[in-house]
Amino acid sequence: MLIDVEGKEQKVIAQFVPDMLGIPTGGTILTKLDQWPKDDSSYDEWKQQFQEGSIIRLNAIKKVIVSTTEADFNFKRNFLTLFVNKFCELTSMGRCNMFPLSYISRKRDINNIDWCIYILDCLVRKKNSYIQYSDNSYFVRPSAFLVLFYADKIHSEALMVTCKHPTICYWSSKKIRYRDTFQQEEGRFGLGELNEEFVNEQDEGDTDIEVSDSDKDEDHYIKEKLNSKFNDAITKFLEKETSRIFK
Repeated sequence: MLIDVEGKEQKVIAQFVPDMLGIPTGGTILTKLDQWPKDDSSYDEWKQQFQEGSIIRLNAIKKVIVSTTEADFNFKRNFLTLFVNKFCELTSMGRCNMFPLSYISRKRDINNIDWCIYILDCLVRKKNSYIQYSDNSYFVRPSAFLVLFYADKIHSEALMVTCKHPTICYWSSKKIRYRDTFQQEEGRFGLGELNEEFVNEQDEGDTDIEVSDSDKDEDHYIKEKLNSKFNDAITKFLEKETSRIFK
């Protein structure tokens, strides 16, 4: 699959999924597994966690996960449902996507499922079914992978973040929001040069907890930008108040 960013084609391969999200590779493709047998009651038991007859939404699953005190099979299924709907695919009607659960039985070895291939498969399917500029067509994931892929591959003047993998450890939601706001204000979303090859985090000997020089530069840039906006706001406020008083 190719992603075209202003004439810069980037081939998307399965290895990019763990590079972006940090999830393990290998195992059996989810949709190649057998679906649960009809006599498997685990799904009915799982649904009993929620209000009878209600539409199961992500917020309900989050509440159950937070309140649970035991890492039992229902906890694993809750986590996988949250993972699938956040990082893989969801429905366009506000309901949780339950289809992947049909492959997860009590006897299934969850560690032996290749979620990277599944995410890539979701990307291809959702891209092919998405109709651009249509009010009735929605791109329902995997947006997290695409956002991180864009942040990793396309250089930004807004932030100086070293290209390291997994990208999700170095591009926080705060950084993503700031970059998005900056590029929209500058009218440059989708533009920029390709980044150089990533730096292997193990070679650097640091972690996402430590503050690198690039992060310090980034924080300084953000502070300068915020101070500039704050000063502009104060100036405009004083001018407005002065005009009102002496009008």
